[in-house]
Amino acid sequence: MQRRNFFKACAGLSIAAVDITANRVEAKTKKPEKMRPQVGDLLVHYDIEEGIKPILVSELELYVEQTMAFPQDSISKIVRNGSRFNKVMVIRLDPEEMDEKTLANSVNGVVAYSAICTHQGCDVNAYLKDSKEFFCFCHLSRYDPLKQGHVTNGPAQRKLAMLPLEQIGDQLIVRKKFTRKPGPA
Repeated sequence: MQRRNFFKACAGLSIAAVDITANRVEAKTKKPEKMRPQVGDLLVHYDIEEGIKPILVSELELYVEQTMAFPQDSISKIVRNGSRFNKVMVIRLDPEEMDEKTLANSVNGVVAYSAICTHQGCDVNAYLKDSKEFFCFCHLSRYDPLKQGHVTNGPAQRKLAMLPLEQIGDQLIVRKKFTRKPGPA
């Protein structure tokens, strides 16, 4: 009898696990604004006062402070700003100074990284022009955008997630999903 109850319990847990997974998939399909950037999404400025504007490659100056952006579904036009983990930093850098992997994920010197610090999830909200690094004010972590977002000064231990880009016309398009999960482990 105990063996039979054990198998019934296992079957019940399996059904519950399938149900939970189905609910997660369903939740994602119902809330596209919370989905991570998808291949083909546009990168846009999102400002409550100014509205939604595409980020144009021609407007990005070399080594000027990063632009904060969110992905926008190119078909439905829904901005994926329902999760702070979708916020990305866009900056134009000199391709000659980039390492090979950064160059492969950039387009015309433009790179995009998660704006969420890998230490404790604060916003990485500054660019240090003299050292060419992103900077998180919370705990003073620094990241090198020329070298795949590697940490140059801790306490962060993990590099930033990079968002591979392509360019169509003058607009930035998501070419692949994030290179790793954004934010802290």
